Amino acid sequence: GATISLMDVDSERLRMGYSLARRYFEAVKADYRVEATTDRREAVRGADFVINLAFAIGYSNLGAMIEVAERHGYYRGLDATEWNMVNTYPTFTAYKQYAVALGLAEDMLELAPDAWLIQVSNPVLEISTLLYRRTRGRLKVIGYCHGAPGGVELLARRALGLDPHRVDFQVAGFNHVVFLTKFLYDGVDAYHLIDEWVEERFSDFWRSAVLGPWEETLSRAAVDMYRLYGLYPVGDTARSGTWKYHRDFRTKQYWYGPLGGVDSEAGWALRLLLNRRAMERLRRLAFDPEVNVVGELPPVKSGEHIVDIIDSIANRVERRLILNIPNRGVLPRLPPDVFVEVPVRISGGQLNPEQVALPNKVYAYALYPRLERLEWALEAFEAGSRELLVDVLMRDPRTRSYEQAREAVEAVLNLPFNEDLKIHYR
Repeated sequence: GATISLMDVDSERLRMGYSLARRYFEAVKADYRVEATTDRREAVRGADFVINLAFAIGYSNLGAMIEVAERHGYYRGLDATEWNMVNTYPTFTAYKQYAVALGLAEDMLELAPDAWLIQVSNPVLEISTLLYRRTRGRLKVIGYCHGAPGGVELLARRALGLDPHRVDFQVAGFNHVVFLTKFLYDGVDAYHLIDEWVEERFSDFWRSAVLGPWEETLSRAAVDMYRLYGLYPVGDTARSGTWKYHRDFRTKQYWYGPLGGVDSEAGWALRLLLNRRAMERLRRLAFDPEVNVVGELPPVKSGEHIVDIIDSIANRVERRLILNIPNRGVLPRLPPDVFVEVPVRISGGQLNPEQVALPNKVYAYALYPRLERLEWALEAFEAGSRELLVDVLMRDPRTRSYEQAREAVEAVLNLPFNEDLKIHYR
């Protein structure tokens, strides 16, 4: 009985999504009404839940920004910094993401003031924190990422040979910088199984393993982080870290295998290829009448928990989910208005996070540096200051001179699709 309103600025992509949704719901006889519009305000009006999936920068534009930055000596782009080495994850150059999210928040407060925003597109940490601060908590925001649960599942199944359905776990940190604080199997502490794998079997595993994209939880870098910080990094965390893992392609290959991880130049090329193939498949599912849509997309749960979040709030079905929410004392050594990623008991409008203890090393060497970069990015955005963007690069080990940093920022802002950034960052 729900109405799903799809919105996109790209009318062809919108037509594809609408056609696929209609075909699928008809095939499984689901009682949903589907709308399609290029008008964001019409999509938001009267909504109960809004899901922000917009990647306003676009992969081709982001690739061009990385290439320009590399010509000025910034390997993998301006946004590749310590604890934000996920270079497909812009923060300092994410103006378009911030602008879209803020516009969406304004529409929601006016047209759907009681709605919940589920923030999925990156950077989840910066966008969620920015919206919470700008609206002074009036906008109900939940950040969602599947990385941590997916990383735990990968660790359990592929490394430890365990049934993921019998695993229970706790994680804590920031989105993309999250560590495994508890690991149980059949209700019993099983962290020692990770220790045994690391100390006794990892060397053999690594000699024969070829990690695919987004499998960095099993990398040499992840094991190194575990030994350094005392807790195992899961999900996208092992893609991050310091320049120890990322100085050049050969360094990335040592820590992440032949591909160098999904964020290397080889990994980026593969990611673009996978994206194109995914779009071709979706187009075929949407428009080819010969395709059995349900056969290709069986009606089973995907592992994403967006619908679970909606069900828990709307229908008061209590669940324990890994969510990004305002800190407010959950991790007491971090500011209350910054979003943290922790287990949350959710039912109705109540979000009850678990209290989590983290060792000093994780705070000092991982969370504080990541927090610093969040504050740098948001301060530069709020101030509209080009000089603050340059100042960030002056702290970067790739920078040899002020002129290099200034010229790199100017070159990125001068790209034809970044006219809005050039105007904003005065």
